[in-house]
Amino acid sequence: MNTWFKPAVSGVTFAFLVALAGCKYQLLPKEATGDVKSAQLAGPEAPGEPPAVELPAADSARLCLTTAQEFERNEQIEEATRLYAKARSLDPTLARQAGRRLAVLYDVAGDFSKADAEYQALLKADPKDAEVHNDFGYSHYCRGDWAAAEAHLSRAVQLDPTKKRASINLGLARAQQGKIEESFQAFSAAVRPADAHCNIAFVLAAQGKTELAKDQYRQALTLDPSLRQAKSALVKLDGTRDGSPGEAVAAQPPVKHDPAATAATVPTVEQLDARMSGRPGQTATGAP
Repeated sequence: MNTWFKPAVSGVTFAFLVALAGCKYQLLPKEATGDVKSAQLAGPEAPGEPPAVELPAADSARLCLTTAQEFERNEQIEEATRLYAKARSLDPTLARQAGRRLAVLYDVAGDFSKADAEYQALLKADPKDAEVHNDFGYSHYCRGDWAAAEAHLSRAVQLDPTKKRASINLGLARAQQGKIEESFQAFSAAVRPADAHCNIAFVLAAQGKTELAKDQYRQALTLDPSLRQAKSALVKLDGTRDGSPGEAVAAQPPVKHDPAATAATVPTVEQLDARMSGRPGQTATGAP
């Protein structure tokens, strides 16, 4: 499926950031390293005069890798992709590191067949890499392929139950398929039960299942009456009260519900390494 998932929310505007979080791939973070164009390769890849001394293959590969990272930080996807591939061809020992970045960049570019090939090669080399399973699941999630996303995310959690990002992503993938109880179990491995209900409600609202979403928000408020995002969402969904007897909530400042944000200290794919710890980072958790 070569299309991105775009949630449609009838009458309610949400910030759809899936955690590891929203269908947005996290590139390497920018650093104060100056203009990437100043870090050009010496050799046939670079404009200008040829170098006086040719670098050994391993050194050239490392230079390709670091330059690719700079291009990626500056969101120069095509250049970064070319140099990651070049680094791998020059030094096979960089295959895994470069491959993880290439998988992300192909996802960003929408070239899913190449992204899949990179993920599959990574998993063939190490079938028990929980991070890659998480990232591959995240990739499928962003394409709207919930079943494939669930399969990889379930495997990620099975391999490493401590990966909260994978648990959050798994909860989202299950919620998209209407597997509410299973979704709650997955979320609860990473966040408080009240926040798990909020995350499920968010997905249901995005699907236009207003009454089911409101029920989940009310369950969240039963567990934690102070949840502003649940109160705000209920106001937006029904335009009246939050369901708490006698409590008017219209004066509550609007809070956009972000499933990742409910996981307070849980790193997201919006945080690097972000989708990959050694990769987009990424995300999971986004996310990470």
